[in-house]
Amino acid sequence: MVNGERTKRRLVCENSRFHVYFDAVQTPGHAAVNDYLVVAPKVAAENFVTGVAVLPVVDGKIGLLRVYRHAVQSDSWEIPRGFIEVGENDQSGSALRELEEETGLSCDREQLRSLGLVTPEAGLLAARVHLYVALRCRSIRPYFPAETGHVEFRVFDAEEVKNMISRSKIEDPCTVTAYFKFSTR
Repeated sequence: MVNGERTKRRLVCENSRFHVYFDAVQTPGHAAVNDYLVVAPKVAAENFVTGVAVLPVVDGKIGLLRVYRHAVQSDSWEIPRGFIEVGENDQSGSALRELEEETGLSCDREQLRSLGLVTPEAGLLAARVHLYVALRCRSIRPYFPAETGHVEFRVFDAEEVKNMISRSKIEDPCTVTAYFKFSTR
């Protein structure tokens, strides 16, 4: 029990997407924690992968969504992302679905490349997000803000995205990580 052992789990609440637990955790040489908060998405693939995020590249520019995030009471520039749905076994298919749903864009499957995984908040969320880049994206329908909080979709030069990150205009960990992984390939 070097890394800690969960000795008890209590479901505190749940909604359509998440279970919220208080875990009792014991680690040798440390005080027991009886209310370690864990938020766990209800649908998860192997290795805690619960969602996908896609960096769209349109004519050499990077596509971002402006989304109002209620929890932090502000707008956020982000790449399209979403949950893996029940019955989806192909994470690249989930990525293409999210890309189309949120932006009206698509790309050929061979232009969708994995950028690896990210844990958006490993101290709280029992979740990993599979990151992708979608190259040579094309519009298959006009953008429409179909989800709560979605405001607009725009494309930016890579240098502008880099500057937005350095000025904390982009704070989302999936977006920052995907941009970094893509730009250093």
